[in-house]
Amino acid sequence: MPSSEIVRDIEEKLKKAIEFSEKIGRIVGFVSRTSPSLINEEGGYVVFDVDPVVYFQNYSMLAQAGSILGVVDIKTMNVVSLKVLSVERRDILAELDLPDMYYPLPHSEASGLLTKTRIKAKPLLAYNPEADELTVANYVIEPQSPVVLLTDTHIIQKIMGLPTTGVFLGYATIGDTPAFEGNAPLFLPLKAFYQHILVLGTTGSGKTTLLKNMIASMYSGYNIGDEKPSIVVIDPNKDYITIPLPPPWTINTYASRDEVVLAEKSMEKVNGLNGVVVILPVTRSVIEEYLAKYETWARILKAIGEDYIHSVLRPLTTRFNWSYEIIDIDVVEEPGSPRPLRFVKSKIRIRYNNSSRDIYYYIIPYALRFTDFAPREIIALNPYFTRQAKDALHRILHALTCKNAYLETIYDLYEALKEARYRLEDKYTRPRGVVLDPSREYVVEVIKDLAIHKSTIENMIRQIAAIIDTGLFDVYTKGSGEDKYLHEPPLGLVLEKHFELFNGYPIVVDLEYLQIHSEADPEKTISIVAFRILNKIFEWKIVESRYRMTAKPVLIFIDEAHRFFPSRGGAEEYIENVSSMIDRIARLGRARRLGLIFSTHSPRDVHDIILQLANTKIVLRTDKTHLSILDLPEEYRDFITRASDRVGVVKSHVLRLGYASFKTPLPLIGHYDLSAL
Repeated sequence: MPSSEIVRDIEEKLKKAIEFSEKIGRIVGFVSRTSPSLINEEGGYVVFDVDPVVYFQNYSMLAQAGSILGVVDIKTMNVVSLKVLSVERRDILAELDLPDMYYPLPHSEASGLLTKTRIKAKPLLAYNPEADELTVANYVIEPQSPVVLLTDTHIIQKIMGLPTTGVFLGYATIGDTPAFEGNAPLFLPLKAFYQHILVLGTTGSGKTTLLKNMIASMYSGYNIGDEKPSIVVIDPNKDYITIPLPPPWTINTYASRDEVVLAEKSMEKVNGLNGVVVILPVTRSVIEEYLAKYETWARILKAIGEDYIHSVLRPLTTRFNWSYEIIDIDVVEEPGSPRPLRFVKSKIRIRYNNSSRDIYYYIIPYALRFTDFAPREIIALNPYFTRQAKDALHRILHALTCKNAYLETIYDLYEALKEARYRLEDKYTRPRGVVLDPSREYVVEVIKDLAIHKSTIENMIRQIAAIIDTGLFDVYTKGSGEDKYLHEPPLGLVLEKHFELFNGYPIVVDLEYLQIHSEADPEKTISIVAFRILNKIFEWKIVESRYRMTAKPVLIFIDEAHRFFPSRGGAEEYIENVSSMIDRIARLGRARRLGLIFSTHSPRDVHDIILQLANTKIVLRTDKTHLSILDLPEEYRDFITRASDRVGVVKSHVLRLGYASFKTPLPLIGHYDLSAL
């Protein structure tokens, strides 16, 4: 090809590159003609100059190392991402290269700053808009190629290697500042959630706000496609039951204008939600308050639900001078097998700041009935059983089943085990005239036949006592027959009809309510309920898989995961049982769309199995001592220890570059600290 034709071809490409650049952003400079563009085996770089007017108008993206810009390469017409390596600013006197002795006295002169800014940047990824293909930028960038401050969201996401669909986390940042003026939303595909996520950060770093914004994004269906997962939250601190309320910053603005603008921009896409499903653990001590007042189980449940709503809303309305009224409340019974699902459905009107909104609370009472449990289920309920105690208890319960012996409550089992321990004492003599219940006698006989060691019996007694102390078993409700005790709600039915009965509202397990109304060790109590619920969801997924049913997506958020899956549980059996359970659930999740999202303060606080299974890690502000475990690149290590609230780093295989920093906006749904009220 003659040189004249090559020149004309290059001129045409340069013209097209400039026109295209102006469509996708603002041109801030051109790759230097006087400094070489370079590529070698170790990478490459380009150099370009920025006019002082352009620099001062856009310094937030041009003045710091790590910023991302775009360049339209003239020869390929690809948009290539540039990562800023260095920024050089020089006063006019430095440009003149005058000797130091020239200066008579130090003084300021603003016009001396009107010099060009020299920027050195490294090419990362190349995006071909016509073919919609993304490749590594492993070729030299042509001099005179226009450098662009991008405004086109799609191209920004492409050249930064960010997913274009998924759950909304926030906005990609350069340091603490949202990149590209907030035109770089960060999404995490749902497939990453099915491969499990770990969120880390110190108190006050914004973990709960991030989790709530994830929930709001999923519920609104924004940019996640047709797949809308059911959401279950294991909540030990009552942080999530206020999510139907308006975000606090929309009522009493306490944040900066920039923060509010970013949150308002997010709420244009991520709508709030106006309801929540609360799984409410109801203990014997709770029910005793209502037995003398009401005649039927239905009226008791309705009163519990009504009082619970008041306990949540009254402190808030008093604190913020709002008002509320319960418009409608009733007990609903949904037919199911082997038992119906019973819940309290309520509609509440909240009035605040000359506005009002209707919200919905669905309250599902949660209690357990001993006769509903298979032997292995009782054993799985408490991970503190020793291996010998698990084996012995399973044999005892299985033998009782084979002999058609009937123990009505877990209290009967507890008394039978204590009787067996006394009977094994050499000096034991039965009091004259005392006749044992035949079923309890069977327990004693089985223990004798199996030659169970005394220490094993004592472990069984202690752990059965721990289960009893929760107050959740055999909660009497004035009924008879099947209605004599509260039933465990059928979680499979709840999830099967989640959108039909509950409008898909998030399901929150209120474990703080349980801690308040239980006499047991709080950590053991909440673990027992959390593990039971996780196992029931796991079993439902197994049945779903066995019958080749379409896998319904479920995401389980576990806040303060260190309380359930500690790195040091105080007992080897506890650690072994917990790690085995979480491993089974996590591995099933990948195949059956069951995702676990763990949140905790430090990676050292949770069991190693969680660090291994969570393929995506989100790190908010954290202590420097934790960084070695997380394997963050050097460029993020110093930054994340000083990051502002709600700013973090995502480490995930779904990101083309492996890492991305981001900022989640102010909470997009209700976020109130009830414990402070």
